[in-house]
Amino acid sequence: MNTSVKRVFTTAAFSLCIAAMNPTKAQAQNEVLPKHEFTINGFGGLSTLRYSVDDADLKKGFGGGGGFGYHYFFNDRWGLVTGLEAALYKASLSMSAIESGQHYRFDQVTHLEEFIMHYKLNQFKEVQTAWALQLPVMVQWLAPLGEQAQNHFFVALGGRLGYTLSGKYQQSAKDVDHTQRDDRYYWYSESTNIEKIAGYDSKASLGFAKFNAALSAETGVRWKIGDNMSLYTGLYLDYGLLNIIPEKANAALYAPVDPHSQIKEYRRNSILAAHAPDYGRIPQGQQTVNYVQNDNRYTDKVNTLAFGLKIKLAFGCPKKKAAPEPEPLPVAVRQPKPEQEAEPEQEEPETEPVVEVPQEIKQAMIELSNTLFEFNRVNLSREAIVELNKVADWLIRNPGLRVEVEGHTDNVGTPEYNQKLSEERAKAVYDYFITHGVQVSRISYKGYGLTRPIADNSTDEGRRQNRRVELIIK
Repeated sequence: MNTSVKRVFTTAAFSLCIAAMNPTKAQAQNEVLPKHEFTINGFGGLSTLRYSVDDADLKKGFGGGGGFGYHYFFNDRWGLVTGLEAALYKASLSMSAIESGQHYRFDQVTHLEEFIMHYKLNQFKEVQTAWALQLPVMVQWLAPLGEQAQNHFFVALGGRLGYTLSGKYQQSAKDVDHTQRDDRYYWYSESTNIEKIAGYDSKASLGFAKFNAALSAETGVRWKIGDNMSLYTGLYLDYGLLNIIPEKANAALYAPVDPHSQIKEYRRNSILAAHAPDYGRIPQGQQTVNYVQNDNRYTDKVNTLAFGLKIKLAFGCPKKKAAPEPEPLPVAVRQPKPEQEAEPEQEEPETEPVVEVPQEIKQAMIELSNTLFEFNRVNLSREAIVELNKVADWLIRNPGLRVEVEGHTDNVGTPEYNQKLSEERAKAVYDYFITHGVQVSRISYKGYGLTRPIADNSTDEGRRQNRRVELIIK
């Protein structure tokens, strides 16, 4: 693994922490993330086969693929990624010249015929492609971007198990120098050049190892683009761990016959599956002809490498919605009842007089919930001053009332952040009333964060209703 690939996997390494979900409101989770997501994926970039051949110019190819995915979220930070994807890998090799050849031996009735065919392929080029079906298994970590937590930064690490669907190669040469020798006793490399063969262009299948495995990493941003819909954009890196070179080198790189011949010695071959020729040597001490054929390959290792851009369109399944708590009924102020003699038990007790909150004050508090603060702040807006003055005047005219200012938020953001925001907003209203003549002993404040919604937090309208300040008559 080269240095840059090591750096990516080293710096992105982290440990998995799975937290069980608690459905209670006291430990409410971030509702922005669904429980399940199904994705349609597309990716592309440099997607190549990695190998080396002496004196060759190797180039990476453009590849990519796509498929379907599934995300399972353990909580608002951790999840599991899997799915099924198809990926294309492509690489090319070119050389000014490369040598190839084949040792033939025919056992005739009267004598043994042996000869060597030697080829020099000029301006040689070969392109290899492979399609693989892959199963990703990755752990994903997310962190909200900003206080609203609509969008998330994500990092995913894990691996891919692959199955090779097909492999092909396309090969060409400008021309071929063909040399032959059939001496029974020795072979010299200075053989006579018999002929020059015209160039060729052919293609055939290439059998890679069936199974592959790779380390995988992804990072980017998850954008919320609608209710239960999001878009993932980012980068990916896959580094193959297994050698997928064909199991056995079969025959020479080139033979001037039908490339689809049933006799393997008579057909052309990919440079990834051919043996590297080494002719003209006789084992020491042997008197009979035994031309040495080197079964070493041109290359001994091939693995995959891919990196580029990846896009996923995700469709979330909404979590099961908990029934919202009922909205508190208007609270009336009961006037103290003067002492009086006990009445007979059979008589109904006298109904205590109550002081109802005027409709004007109720409407003023509704208006305050929408205009009280600037977005995501605790500073009172100009539009709220008129309504606050109405409520303050009413409280001063009714000195027997004790009230509590309650602050509430929607579920966007962490529970801790929303708790603090609700307390600060409730205190801002409390301070305003105190500075405008309401006695400190008659008023208190408290923040409830996101724990007491009155509407569905999965919609914009529901979240708007949940961002409110209420005046509770004690």
